Amino acid sequence: MARIFIVDDEPIIGIGLKTLIWEYKRFSEIDTFTDGESALSSIMANPPDVVLTDIRMPRMDGLELCRHIQQLKLFTKVVVLSGYGDFAYAQKCMSYGVQEYLLKPITEIELFPVLDKMLAMRETALISFTLFEQWIDQLEEAVWMLDKVRASELLEEGKRELFAVDTDTQQYQRVYDAVRLLRKKLNARGAYRLEVKPLIEESTVITITYEWFQAEIGIWMQRLSEYRKHERINVLEAAIQYIDEHLFEEELSLDMVAGKLGVTPTYFSHYFKKNTNETFVQYRMRKRIDKAKQLLAVPHYKIIDIVAEVGYESYPHFSRVFKKATGYSPTEYRGLLGIK
Repeated sequence: MARIFIVDDEPIIGIGLKTLIWEYKRFSEIDTFTDGESALSSIMANPPDVVLTDIRMPRMDGLELCRHIQQLKLFTKVVVLSGYGDFAYAQKCMSYGVQEYLLKPITEIELFPVLDKMLAMRETALISFTLFEQWIDQLEEAVWMLDKVRASELLEEGKRELFAVDTDTQQYQRVYDAVRLLRKKLNARGAYRLEVKPLIEESTVITITYEWFQAEIGIWMQRLSEYRKHERINVLEAAIQYIDEHLFEEELSLDMVAGKLGVTPTYFSHYFKKNTNETFVQYRMRKRIDKAKQLLAVPHYKIIDIVAEVGYESYPHFSRVFKKATGYSPTEYRGLLGIK
């Protein structure tokens, strides 16, 4: 369920709107405020999904409140209600990112469709930002690993799916956010420090486009390569060495290996499959089954002891995996070797 703040200096109007919106039944929390300043404090502490605000209020009016919400870059959607049918107000509101401007008095026939639209926009924005963060995480790892092929794939994916926006201003903002976030993540690793020229200055002549961003990533990777004396981190070699050393431990998992290498499970899974033509789970199972075959060929080894030695927690689990891999149960396999 969503949350909404109602901001109006006339308490009776705030109460009336709260009663009306309860009938809408899609907000679990409805808070009212009589001025923009008190509303802003609560918005900063715990941003709601929607803000419904009047224009004319004491201490901080609706326009100033909208300006602050825009500067905070929140996902909160704003609807302005006003008794003033002045187009200049509407224009100013829209310049602060307000999605709707409605004139008082308002009824559910006018308000409910707008709330539907705000919640839909909010959900879309959250999904979009989540995908953006995931993409940045993957790109950061590709850059850190100097994986030029993967970085190129991700940059093309981003251009196609995340940066195909309608206006130059929107693309400028997204590229700017991407540069800041990616730089922050890379510098957080603590080994090297990547510096970026200030992007927003009067003297800045750089046109910040996605193409500029792609070129900048190439520069960063070249810089990292120079720092490392052009030696790329061999993730595959390190991964296989670690897996083989811990192969027969029950807790060996993709997350564990990725953590030891300092990369995310998503990146490691993609990288491992691409370079070995099998998934981490397939590789682990194949190596364990190969070892189990060697031990099953030794007559004095009990099958129940082999189960634990090759990293399985129970005989039924081991037996299922072994038969899936070989077509035979452990006992049948021993029979093929002439061992009873």
